[in-house]
Amino acid sequence: MEHKKQLLTSRIAQIHDPVQKRLLQDVLVDVFGELLTYSEESFDHLEQKIDRERSDPDSRYYVYTGVCKKEGLDSASRSLFEIHREEEHPQGYLGTLFLACDYLQIRSCLTRTYRAKVETDIGEYQTTVSLSYCRFYLQAFQQLYEWFAANQRQWHTINCPFLYKMLDITDREGIVPQDAVISKVSIDLEELSAFAMDDMVLVWNLSEDICKPRVDVTVAGNVSYYAHQILMEDQEAGCLAVPEGEELFTVIFSEEGLLVRTEKEAHHDLKLVKIEPMYREKDHTDLEFPLQTNLRRLRHADRQALGQPRYLWTKGEVERILSAYEVFQDFELVDICPDMQGETETLDMNPFIRVHSFLKQKRKIAVVLHAKDSSDIFRYEKMFFLLAELQLCTEEYEWTGILR
Repeated sequence: MEHKKQLLTSRIAQIHDPVQKRLLQDVLVDVFGELLTYSEESFDHLEQKIDRERSDPDSRYYVYTGVCKKEGLDSASRSLFEIHREEEHPQGYLGTLFLACDYLQIRSCLTRTYRAKVETDIGEYQTTVSLSYCRFYLQAFQQLYEWFAANQRQWHTINCPFLYKMLDITDREGIVPQDAVISKVSIDLEELSAFAMDDMVLVWNLSEDICKPRVDVTVAGNVSYYAHQILMEDQEAGCLAVPEGEELFTVIFSEEGLLVRTEKEAHHDLKLVKIEPMYREKDHTDLEFPLQTNLRRLRHADRQALGQPRYLWTKGEVERILSAYEVFQDFELVDICPDMQGETETLDMNPFIRVHSFLKQKRKIAVVLHAKDSSDIFRYEKMFFLLAELQLCTEEYEWTGILR
């Protein structure tokens, strides 16, 4: 189609009478010009509507994670929030530290014990301590997966390499009194002492809210249930419903909001978990390391592949899947090795995936990756995130990774 101005000019140029030309100019510009503008805008809106329908359906449900010191939190942040920890701790718990070193070094730390000096409000104690993955943070991420599953939302592995560097300190000798207020724990980590960081917390772009839905009672067959209508004002955020005390419930998503069906009771105060959009320029959280995310960018080939019944596991196909994820920018795919012989290392960085993918006597396939930055202390955790995403795509393979 000709440009609007060129089209109008070509029509007016055919008239030679000045009066008729002036009248035609007014009619074409005022009437047909507006029609052309309306037509172009409508076509543009149609293109945007089709693009939204073909875009990633999980675009509002990607999770960002980070780590910072407690004093580095931004109380006015609209994107990142501290993962609040419970007040009660297991017996022998002395605190949590962040160990900023390589995954292989941390794994060796988990099998050792260390001498520590514990300062409390009632005195100092010398004891033996051990380190383990932070129980509370592991439970928090496990709960997030359960929320996604309960809402029947397709979920992805959470890319949180900081999670496995947050370590709980446990008193192995039981010397420190449980009611003592601990002010400082000094651990002799030998060559790793320089990598220990205190007062660190994990943050993510999840917030909790309590809404007051409109509740109706409906009947389906011989069963009655409560229908909770929730209108969403923030169309940029993803939302999960978490009705308290309900093990089985149904959530129906729409552009206007959520419809939550429960059987036990009507929830006049219903808990929502919101996945907030990330406004990097408006957030002033003092992060110790760059944010990590499971964000992916769906291209035309990726959209086409979503409709395919199965994947062809070639090096090119694996690279296409991995390259959609932002974190893959830190790697290069060297090769894939199908039908690996012998034992492969278990995916202990993804306990949820290991439990629910039923890895029983399956064909083994290894992904050989090259980390662009060999000094990146998170490279192993990022690799395991990518492996977990591949594991979700298939049932006939057991995936493992090799870094070179």
